[in-house]
Amino acid sequence: MPERPAPAPPLRFLFFGAGAVGSLLGARLAQAGSEVTLIGRPSHVEAVARDGVRMVVAGKVSNQSVLAARPSIAEAGGPFDYVFLTVKGYDTLDAIDQLQLALRPGTILGSFQNGVGNEETIALALPEQALVAGSLTVPVSLDEPGTIQLHSRRGGVALAPVSPEVNVAPLVRKLGDTGLKARRYADFRAMKWSKLLFNIIGNAQSAILDLPPSHVFADSELFRYERAAFLEAVTVMNRMRLSVVALPGLPAPSLRRAMNLPPLLAQMLLEPRLGGARGNKMPSLWWDLSRA
Repeated sequence: MPERPAPAPPLRFLFFGAGAVGSLLGARLAQAGSEVTLIGRPSHVEAVARDGVRMVVAGKVSNQSVLAARPSIAEAGGPFDYVFLTVKGYDTLDAIDQLQLALRPGTILGSFQNGVGNEETIALALPEQALVAGSLTVPVSLDEPGTIQLHSRRGGVALAPVSPEVNVAPLVRKLGDTGLKARRYADFRAMKWSKLLFNIIGNAQSAILDLPPSHVFADSELFRYERAAFLEAVTVMNRMRLSVVALPGLPAPSLRRAMNLPPLLAQMLLEPRLGGARGNKMPSLWWDLSRA
């Protein structure tokens, strides 16, 4: 009988700046058989190296080990098939300098960062690098070193090529194998800006006023500012000729239609939904300011 071909080696992933987002994606990929290395804050990676990524979902706790968890990229090893950047946008340029230690011919670099403009910054700094854009729409937080909490089972992963030659279909399938809803998009800017529409809501005012998002949505005057910021972002998208697209768990076109209603009607319709979705969970900007 002919010999069976040897199985393909597992894909190797590196997450640089692994907090909540990188740890969730890394743990799920490790569960699905990939080799995962996390680079993050010393306290976090020490806990992960000792106990694995501790995931809390609806009160149930599970631990998932990864291949390695290190405080610096110099200790990461390699080579890697995919290197994912999960740092805050203001750390992108510094991260690019460090990441070049892990980039080899054939490595695909991905940006799983909130906000817009990060991919353009990376492409300008590394013009020959194969690049993809990603957005995680699962609400997740890093509660303490080594522990992440999923606040909902809704959402998933959105992926789009930045470099025209990159085929994201294999990555979509691999992330889909982890149990996450994974979807491909043609225009990374439309994908990222549509995610931004949701990041705007209940973020800046909540952080500045030190109020939970549900309080912001319940106040008529504060909601008017939320609506104005949202519609301003939609106007910019229109000027850039970017479509508002639905992401896994985030129906951006429906939110746009609701926000175009008169302010009081929009608040009546959206306050129960937005307040229930965000509740008393403080937004990312609040956490950034609290650590400043």
